[in-house]
Amino acid sequence: MSSCVVMQAGWESFCSSREAGSVGAAVSVTGGGAEPLAALMAVLGAGVLAVGVAMGVRLRHLPGARLLSRWLVWAGPCIAIVAVCAQGSIWARQLAWQSLQGVSPGSFTFVIEGDASLSSYGALASARVLDSDGGLVAKVRLSSDGAFEDGSELQLIGRREELARDAWGMRSYMAGEVATVRAVRILSNKMPEVRSPVSIMRDAALKAIDPAASDARALIAGIVCGRTTELNKTDASEAFSQTGTTHLVAVSGSHLALVSALVGAILGKTGWSRRACSAVLLMIMAGYVVFTGGAASALRSLVMVGASLGSGLAGRRPHGLSGLMLSIVALAMIWPGIVFDLGFQLSAASVLFILLMGGYLSFVLERLGAPEMLASALSLTLCAQWATLPLTLPIFGEASLIAPFANLLLGPPMSALLVLGLPAVGVAMLLAPVGVSQVVLLPAIALSRLSIFIAEALSAIPFASLPVDVGSKGQVVAYLVAAAVYLAWRCPTRRAMAAFGSSALLVAACHAARWTWFAPPAVTVLDVGQGDAILVRDGPSTLLVDAGVDEATASALIRNGVFGIDAVLITHWDLDHWGGLPRVLDLMPVGAVYVARGASRGIPPELEERSVVPIELEAGDRLSVGGFEATVVLPEGPVSGEENEDSLVLSVRYGEDGFGVLLTGDAEADELVAADMLGHVDVLKLGHHGSAASVDEELIDLLDPQVGVASAGRDNPYGHPAASTVETLADAGVRFVCTADAGDVSLAPEEGGFVLGTARTEG
Repeated sequence: MSSCVVMQAGWESFCSSREAGSVGAAVSVTGGGAEPLAALMAVLGAGVLAVGVAMGVRLRHLPGARLLSRWLVWAGPCIAIVAVCAQGSIWARQLAWQSLQGVSPGSFTFVIEGDASLSSYGALASARVLDSDGGLVAKVRLSSDGAFEDGSELQLIGRREELARDAWGMRSYMAGEVATVRAVRILSNKMPEVRSPVSIMRDAALKAIDPAASDARALIAGIVCGRTTELNKTDASEAFSQTGTTHLVAVSGSHLALVSALVGAILGKTGWSRRACSAVLLMIMAGYVVFTGGAASALRSLVMVGASLGSGLAGRRPHGLSGLMLSIVALAMIWPGIVFDLGFQLSAASVLFILLMGGYLSFVLERLGAPEMLASALSLTLCAQWATLPLTLPIFGEASLIAPFANLLLGPPMSALLVLGLPAVGVAMLLAPVGVSQVVLLPAIALSRLSIFIAEALSAIPFASLPVDVGSKGQVVAYLVAAAVYLAWRCPTRRAMAAFGSSALLVAACHAARWTWFAPPAVTVLDVGQGDAILVRDGPSTLLVDAGVDEATASALIRNGVFGIDAVLITHWDLDHWGGLPRVLDLMPVGAVYVARGASRGIPPELEERSVVPIELEAGDRLSVGGFEATVVLPEGPVSGEENEDSLVLSVRYGEDGFGVLLTGDAEADELVAADMLGHVDVLKLGHHGSAASVDEELIDLLDPQVGVASAGRDNPYGHPAASTVETLADAGVRFVCTADAGDVSLAPEEGGFVLGTARTEG
C-alpha cells in the first residue's frame, strides 16, 4: 500500500515538474508531493510496529492478540521501508529526467532491454540511455519503425518526447522510464562484444525455434522463451485472449511450477543432499526467469519458490500466504514501481484467491457432483478469474465466458508443450550445426498447432468473449463478495445451489428474450467515441448504421442488449464509420452488409478476409426494420465511398408520416440541401460529428427538426461538435445533444411524437 501511495504521488509530481519546467520555472528533483507522503508512511510504519510490540507485551493473554501482534511487528517495518525505497526510486527518476534535458538523443547510446512490442505504427521497446563513458543516464521508451533484438546498442537521430499524462505514460514511469525517444534515423546498430551466457543461449534458442516462420513456432517461443513479439501479431494471440487463456502463454507461476517439477525430478536421481538439490534448483529457476525476460509475475513466483525452499531447509512448514506476502514486499523494496505492473497484479491476485478460496470452491464443486480431479482443476480457474477480472475489465473491457472450459481443454496440451518444448529446443540448439535440428521440434510444433486449433475453435463460438463495461464500483463489489464468502465459509446445500443457479439462468433467459424478441422501437445513437454507430431496432429486427472506429461499438451493442444484427449499413469507408465492424462480426451473427452503389469496390481488406460481400443501395431503395422504414436519400449515383460527400444518407420513419430521423453519415449541409427526397424530420443526426459545415440555416428551415444529435468523442482533437453548429441549432430553437456528454442517445417513437432518453446526465 505504501509503495502505491508514494509512487502515485511521485508520478503526479513528475508530471507537474515537467510542466513547470516547460514554462521556465525551476524543476524540482526531490520528488515534490511524494516526500511528505513517504515520511507519513514511514511514521505510520513505526506506529504500527509500536502498536504490535505493545499488544505483544500488554495484551498477549487475549485470544488472537499474539498472532495480531506478530503480524503488526512485521507489517510496521515493511510499510516504512517500502515507502523509503519508493521515495528513493522517485528521486532517481527525477535526476534521470534532468540528465536528458538540453542534450540531443544523438549524443547517447541506446541499449535495448527485453523484447519489443509491435503494432501497425512500428515497434516499442525499453532502452537504457548511456553517455559517452558508458554510464547509465536514464531509461526511456524507444519508438522505431522496426524491432531490435535484446541487447542491441544503437546510435540514432531522434526526438525526445515527454511521457503522456495518461495510463500508458504512468505505466512507463513505473517501469523506470522517464521519456519517449522517437528514432528518426538509425546511425549504427551493433551487439555488445561481451554478452552474458543466458543472452547467448536465448538467442540460440530463438534462432532454432524461428518464431517468425509460423503461428505454431511463435507459440513455442512464447511458452519456452517468454518471447511473444511474433505471437502478438497473429490471429492465435486474439484467440487466446478471447478464450481467457493468455496466462497459459505468459511465463508465470504455473510455468515455474512445471520447470521446478521437471528439474526436481532430475535432481532427485543424482543422490545429492537435500540442501544441495535446493540450491541448484533455485539457481536453475533464477536462470530460467532471466532467460525468459524476467517478467514481474515470474519474479514473484521465483521469490515464493525461494521462500518455500528456505522454509523446508530450516525445518519449517512452507506457508503459501506468507510466501506471497514476502514476495510482494521484497519486490516492492527492490522495484517499487512493480506494484503498478498489470502482470504482477494479476499474478499476485490470482495466487491470493487460489490460496484463500481454492479449497472452498473445490469442495462446493464436489458437492455439485464434479469428480475430485475436475473440481480441483476448475476451482483454480474460477479463483484466478474471480481475482483478475476486476483488474482486467476496466482496461480491456472484455470478459471471456468460455474461459473455465477453455482452461480445462488447453491446460494439458500447453503444459505438455512446455515440458516437451524445453528439452526439444535444447537439443535443437545442439544439433543446429549438423542441420537436423528441425526434426527434433516436430512433436512440439504438433502440440503447438493443437493448442492453437483448440483456442481458435473455442473463440469462434458465438459470445465466447463479451465486451463488458464496469467501473470501480464493479471492482469493489467483486472483492467484497469474495471477502464475504471467505468470512462466512458456509457449506451450501445442493438445493440452495440449484435454486441460485436456476434463478440466475431464469433472469439471464428473460433478459435475452426481452431484448431479442420484445425490444421497444427506438433509434439509438451509440456512444462509441469519435465515430458513428446508430442502432435502429424494433422487436427482433435490427439495423446498425455504421460501426464506429474500434471495439467500442461491440461494447455498446452488448450494453444495449443486442445479440444479433439483421443488417449493417456502412455509409462510407472512413475508418470511424467501419473500423468496429470486424469485432462485431467476430462477436455476433450479422445478416447482411449494405453500402452505397459503387462503394463495394473499396471494401477494406479486414472485411474481405471475413468474406463480407456488400450489397449496394441507391437513392430510393428501402429497408424495413420492424415498424421502421429506412429510405436511401443519397447518393443519387455511383460513388467510390472514399469521401465524405459519398456518404449514404437514410431517412428513417416509424409508421406512415410518423416519427422521423435523418441519418447523414459524414454528409454536410450543402449535399443535403441539394437532395430531392428530403422533408420534415423530428431528429437530425448531424453529419461529420457536428462539424461547422454539417448544418446551416437553409438546412434547418428545410428539415425543421426538434432535436439535433452529434456523435463525437470527449475532448477530441478536431473540436467536434463545432461551436458554430451548436450556436446555429440554438438560434433555431433546436435542442442539441452530443454523445460525448450524454452517452447513448435513445429516440423512441410514441403517439404524437417521440421520447428522448440519454444514458447519463449531460454535463
